[in-house]
Amino acid sequence: MNPSCPARARLALSLAAAAALSLTGARADAAPDKQACADAYERAQGLRHDGRLIEARAALVVCSQPTCPAAAVADCGPWLAAVEQSLPSVVVAARDAHGRERLDVRVLVDGRPLAAALDGKALPVDPGPHTFRFEPATGPAVEERVLIREGEKNRLLTVTLGAPSAGAPPSPRPLAPRAAPPAEPSVPGLVWASGAVGVAGLAVFAVAGALSLNAEADLRATCAPRCAEDEVRAIRVQHAVADIGLGVGVVALGAAAWLYMTRPAAAQPPKAGATALWPFIAGNAAGVAGAF
Repeated sequence: MNPSCPARARLALSLAAAAALSLTGARADAAPDKQACADAYERAQGLRHDGRLIEARAALVVCSQPTCPAAAVADCGPWLAAVEQSLPSVVVAARDAHGRERLDVRVLVDGRPLAAALDGKALPVDPGPHTFRFEPATGPAVEERVLIREGEKNRLLTVTLGAPSAGAPPSPRPLAPRAAPPAEPSVPGLVWASGAVGVAGLAVFAVAGALSLNAEADLRATCAPRCAEDEVRAIRVQHAVADIGLGVGVVALGAAAWLYMTRPAAAQPPKAGATALWPFIAGNAAGVAGAF
């Protein structure tokens, strides 16, 4: 192993920490002591776990300073790089109702100031759902609920400020709902049941009839006119079953057709402008009601 590798790694971590420190605006001559390093080390772990990456980054900048213990620097340096990679950022753009860009807009996140005005720069935001409030120098403020995802960099948030102008074309009026077509009379369940019985009866007729005809043809070709009584009786039974199936099928289908034709019609509401009268009985009173 090259003995210069640990030294190079420590140098790289120190450079990364120094760069991060310059980004946060901390003073280089304010080196933390061991207690400050230990506090930042412990605080950074909890902040990372809670998703408060902006505060975690500030704590990691402290505990990754070269004046901190080497063990703390060895952990805080890689953690700082991971937080920088995971920390989301947004770029806010605001326009008025005419599409003109507005820069005099103050931005707050969950009630805390994020930017005093818009300058096109990316702004770091912790991951999670947030309420963004956009306050222009003139005109009403606008609030939006936005979900910020971890690792989402330079997400563009565009907000439109102000109400539409008075000359804007009116929104089209919604079309009146079309009248529902008259309801068809429902088919009673007894119609379906009778039809099913009729179809089953015709199926029995077809199967039993085919079997009996085939068996009768075999007997005529082999033993007629001296066939055994049992064989002849079996054919007669099949004939009888076929006849019964035919009778049941015809009767059931006829009943289904009759029930369908005589089913009650669906109730129809009276047409507009039409007059309808009907008798009624309510308790001891009776009379005629109507719709006009």
